[in-house]
Amino acid sequence: MAGKLLDTTVLIDLSRGKSDAADFVDNERRLGTDLFVSVVSAMELLVGCRDKAEVRKAEKQIADFKLIQLTAAMSQQAYTLILTYTKSHGLMIPDALIAATALIESLELMSDNDRHFKMIPNLIVARPF
Repeated sequence: MAGKLLDTTVLIDLSRGKSDAADFVDNERRLGTDLFVSVVSAMELLVGCRDKAEVRKAEKQIADFKLIQLTAAMSQQAYTLILTYTKSHGLMIPDALIAATALIESLELMSDNDRHFKMIPNLIVARPF
């Protein structure tokens, strides 16, 4: 797979109507870039919703991207990342699963929280805006 994996932070910015986030997505689509979302980020976005109306809005937003479900390989990679980085760098389970998804699927991770991921070798992380 080639493309970019959007971290939860990007989805949150989009849901809040931030023009930088919308411009980034529009520009990437014009360039023909495939944009993906981990099911983990999708769930994080849904958990942050305050009511059913926001859930419906989030569902529509998620549907605009290619949703990647977790695989056994991703779970194993995340487990290894947790063993390696949770105590030394504070890596949390959702971030480990998102990073593992990017690694297994060979996707560039778009996040403004690069400090959550910068210690992971071979993971390409870029700020989207």
